[in-house]
Amino acid sequence: MSRADRRVYSIPAGTGFLDALAEGVLAETAGDPMVLSGYRILLPTRRACRALQEAFLRNSGGRPLLLPRLEPLGDIDAEELLLAGDIEAAMAGESSLDLPPAVGPLRRQLLLSRAVLAARHNFSGKPFGMDQAARLATELAKLLDQMTTEGVGFDRLQGLAGEHAEHWQHTLNFL
Repeated sequence: MSRADRRVYSIPAGTGFLDALAEGVLAETAGDPMVLSGYRILLPTRRACRALQEAFLRNSGGRPLLLPRLEPLGDIDAEELLLAGDIEAAMAGESSLDLPPAVGPLRRQLLLSRAVLAARHNFSGKPFGMDQAARLATELAKLLDQMTTEGVGFDRLQGLAGEHAEHWQHTLNFL
């Protein structure tokens, strides 16, 4: 690809990144499965790759696609294990590192919903139900993912509060 063929796109703030990316790539390929399968998209984690697969499905109206090659940048691979000296694990495609297994998306949603429900008395004088807790848990999951991606700890959130509204302080206490 020549320099003239390269393009830079931006996604407006507040727009879901993965859905906008899937929509843009589908529009650019005009639905041609052979062109789409020729793309290579680099993402920060395997979770992001799975989420982009789901975004492609949503944006394609459920019709089958030959997806682009989706590659995670931030996950441990066999080369890293070889460098760490764990040849047997690298050859078996396993990791001997002490990493806990990832929590499934549904379990994560339910755990976060339960945490929000348990702390709902901190947020407002008005009670809310499981539906509102689920919506807040979805937003909480997005915040946690973004903080992890950006490498921001909870200690840095305190400085953001400053003289903001009281509800922000309630949120910080919850986090």
